[in-house]
Parts: sequence; C-alpha cells; structure tokens
Amino acid sequence: MAQNEPNHGPALQRGIWVAVGIAAVIVILRVFAKVKIGQFRVDDILMMLAMLLMIVATVFLTFSVQHGFGKNLETLPMLHVQAVLRNTAIEVPIVTMSTTIARCSFILYLLAILGSNRTYKLALWFLMLLQLSGNIVSAVLPLSICRNASILWDPTVETTCGDIQAVIDFAYYSNTANSATDLFLAVFPIPVFWSLNLKTSVKFGLIVLLSFGLVAMIASIVKTTKLKDVPSITNLGTSGSVELIRWGYVENSLIIITSSIPCIRPLLMSSVKKFSSNGFSHSYELRSPFTGNRRTRENETTQSQRKLATHHDIEAESIEQILDPYSPQTVISGNPSSLNPLEGGITKRVELSVYSSDLCPSVSV
Repeated sequence: MAQNEPNHGPALQRGIWVAVGIAAVIVILRVFAKVKIGQFRVDDILMMLAMLLMIVATVFLTFSVQHGFGKNLETLPMLHVQAVLRNTAIEVPIVTMSTTIARCSFILYLLAILGSNRTYKLALWFLMLLQLSGNIVSAVLPLSICRNASILWDPTVETTCGDIQAVIDFAYYSNTANSATDLFLAVFPIPVFWSLNLKTSVKFGLIVLLSFGLVAMIASIVKTTKLKDVPSITNLGTSGSVELIRWGYVENSLIIITSSIPCIRPLLMSSVKKFSSNGFSHSYELRSPFTGNRRTRENETTQSQRKLATHHDIEAESIEQILDPYSPQTVISGNPSSLNPLEGGITKRVELSVYSSDLCPSVSV
C-alpha cells in the first residue's frame, strides 16, 4: 500500500533547486554590477548571506526528500519519519531567516536612496526592525517552546512544553507582518518616483522595478494560509506540509530576485549603451546633389550622430544615478542645503542644451 502512495518530494526538490539556481545567477549579477560601479555595500553582503542560507536550507530539504518527505509520513518507518521532521525543524528557521535578511537588504538599499528624507528614513527603519524581530522570534520559538527540542521529531522523548498554540498564533502574526511589509515596499516608491521630473516611461520603469515585491507578497499570503499544516509528530500528513514548504521557498526566492533586479539595471543599461553605440556607424544622410559641399554634409552628419549618442548617454546615466544609492547626484530633498555629495537620495537635475543648425537640416536614416 505504501508503494502506491503519491510522492511529491522529487518534483518539489527539482523545482526548488531551479529557483535556487535562478536566484543565485541574479545575486551574482548584482554583485558584479555593484563591484563594477564601485558601490559594493552592506546590502549586497546581506543579500549574499540570504542566498547562502537558502542554499543550506535546500540541502536540508534534499535530505528530507531522500528520507521520504513528499509521501504520507504515516506510511514510513519511524526512523525515516524522525529524519524528515528533524531536517524540517532545521530547514524552516533557515528559510525564514534567509527571507528576513533579503528584506533587510532591500530596505537598506532604499534607505541609501531615500535616506535624506527623515520621514521616509524613520518609516523604513521601523519596518525593518519590525519584521526582523518578528521573524527571529518566529524562527526560534518552535525550537525553544519545549525544554528538549528533540520532541519535535522524537515522540519517545519526555519533556515539558509551553503553549503550542501560541507558537502557531505568533507565526500567523509574523507572516501577516511580512506580507504587509512586502506591500509597503512595493507601493512606497510610487509617489516618490512619480514626483520626479522624468519622462513618464522612465518613471513607470523605475516604479515597476521597485514594485516587484507585490509578487513576493502574494507568495507570503499563500504561505500564511498553509501554516496549520506544518509537519510535526502530531501532524504527519504531507499534502499540506508540501505546499507550506513549497510556498516558503517561493517567497524566499522571489524576495531575493525582486530585491536584486533593480541593482543590476546599471549593468544592463551599460550593455545596452555599448550595443546601441555600434549602430550609429550605419546612419546615412539622404541629400540632394545640390545641397552643399561634401565636407559640410559630413560634418552635419557627424554632429547629428553625436547629438543622438549624447542624448542617449545622458538619459541612461540619469536613470543609473537614480538607482545608484551612493551616487553624489542623488538626494531626495528639495532643499539646496541637503545637496551633500556624501548623502544618499535623489535630486531633480535640469540640463539645458543649446544647438545651432542651418536652415536646411540634414536627414538621417
């Protein structure tokens, strides 16, 4: 009968390792981009730590699957059940802390951009400390609620425990706070960046980049609805626990990925600029045989190409400076006295360019 039981473990394991691989690539690109611009900071170190913890947790998940996680645990030998529950008891707190550290990394990134505004700064610090403290308690409480933590996987252990229901209730609170944090971090940048004097398309792009956390919020909400199915000695069913573990990792990987994507944008913009600059050599001027001498026309064509290249570089660099939290051009405050090169933030910069041209402009294709 046990052989006919469905086994969801191998598929879960493969899917999680794919998510780990994607997140690792994004984090590597993030580190490369920040090192390239000379802005490798504490938030990047925290994101690397979050990625490392995710890998460690996935290793424990692999051990659990090898012992039968994904099947109905009631059909397994007690030795395998104990191995699954022991690995799960270690794995879940590690995933929780990985997700927490990744959120802290993103909040520190926003603090560097918006830190010159006192209101924004206080709100972000409060949010970071709230979710950090809640998740630390949520990770440690299940392991400390009983005098002997071995009771979590070994029913033969004799020990005394506190209120188990309080652990579950606090888990609901901390996960609800996490979902609210993700929502705030996704919506928070919208009014900030919309007030900047930028093209609508650029504003929209910046808002989208910093609002990917909405996807992570959805994963956090779904995971919260599965908390009642956490595997334990008194709950050996797997249909709910597999979903709980799956959505825990989905939330973790999404937080790491969505928090790192804005950091790799300067690297992408740099690549696009290099690729686009190669296209100017293919521009030709359509002209009449009686529009002037050859040297004049060549100069006009060269000037028009330089204008396009300069305009492209200015726009790209402006966007990079906005997402570069340590750029000396970034201050959110409109107070001129706050334009300190050592401060982070966003500034509104207006550049005026005056060009002189002939009455008969050239045409380029």
